[in-house]
Amino acid sequence: MSSISTRLRRWSGPVVSAADPLRRALSPVTSLGWTVAAIGLGAWWLGARLDWEELLILAGACLIALVIAVLWTIGRLALDIDVGVSPERVVVGEDAVGSVVAANRRGRVTLGSRIEVPVGRGVATFEVGALRGDDRYEEAFVVPTNRRSVVGIGPARSVKGDPLGIARREVVSGERVELYVHPRTEMLPPLTAGWMRDLEGRTTNDLSTSDVAFHTLREYTPGDDRRHIHWRTTARLGTLMVRQFVDTRRARIGLVLSTDSTDWASDEEFELGVSILGSFGRTALADDQEVVTVTGARPIGSETPGMLLDGLAGVERVVDGHSLKELVRRSLRFTRGVSLLVLLVGSTVDPAVVRRACQYYGSDVTVFAVRCRPGAEVGRNRIANVSVLEVGRLGDLARVLSVVGAG
Repeated sequence: MSSISTRLRRWSGPVVSAADPLRRALSPVTSLGWTVAAIGLGAWWLGARLDWEELLILAGACLIALVIAVLWTIGRLALDIDVGVSPERVVVGEDAVGSVVAANRRGRVTLGSRIEVPVGRGVATFEVGALRGDDRYEEAFVVPTNRRSVVGIGPARSVKGDPLGIARREVVSGERVELYVHPRTEMLPPLTAGWMRDLEGRTTNDLSTSDVAFHTLREYTPGDDRRHIHWRTTARLGTLMVRQFVDTRRARIGLVLSTDSTDWASDEEFELGVSILGSFGRTALADDQEVVTVTGARPIGSETPGMLLDGLAGVERVVDGHSLKELVRRSLRFTRGVSLLVLLVGSTVDPAVVRRACQYYGSDVTVFAVRCRPGAEVGRNRIANVSVLEVGRLGDLARVLSVVGAG
């Protein structure tokens, strides 16, 4: 048996090596090319059996097209290709320009080839002619930014093949770069102005005899610290008056966005919600407050405005996402210790459902539940610590917040 297998290997070696050139020659043939070959063979077999001249002509045309397509792939793919984009971060609708640079560093003349650069879900195509040694090809292209997203650009492909796609040979070069298309946002009035600013953060309703947040003056009672006597008021009124303080906590704001597709009536409505959330986050971070952001029960980085907007660029609606009640419950472990919480939902969510879900955050947290409904008039309904705000345009947000602050 061993001698037989040895002889088989000895004979199979030359057969495999002889088939290698044919295999390499046919490797560029695409699925479309094999379909053309199958049609040609079928037409030739039927034409020969039925003596049908038209079928034989079709078979010859398929064979010629296949041969020409394979010959089109001959040549070196020796280009070094780099892609880039400037700037790397834009707001929806702003201009972003991509660039592709191909260089021939091999010293030999390269024949013409095609460069394909994936841009998001599309492909940008560039025809490159022959390049001598150390020659470069540079081309700029516009990257669409009409939709908030993270646009992947590259890696580039150097391609040789026929225009019909019957045969194709490609080499991947360079690296992928990303363009962050941020949502539109607006700077809002300081979120603590008028009702929650002090030296350390947001004040609570818990009275204290000693803290940094001054609240009011009251009459002295036995046991009060004499250091807190306000002598000027005491002299004016003739009665001992002491300073009353309230407990403070560090200003920490929670932002929660529902991503369940059933909570939003349209993409436009969801984009409004993302823009409002980004506006709250930018304003709080500019006011040196700590921000924690949760989208679909998943936290995203919020240490800086750029990090927050980068994270929001990739947020999408999902099918079968968490219900509002479940979203709120899951967000609790990320939003512990917040003094203000903003919950973003769409118009399909009933306000009563929103109010019941917000009860999980507790009575010591000020909650803004924002229902987004494009074109709607500004509305506000407040019960206890929960304010349900109706917002139809991003520009209305500052106005509705000023009303809340005054109220």
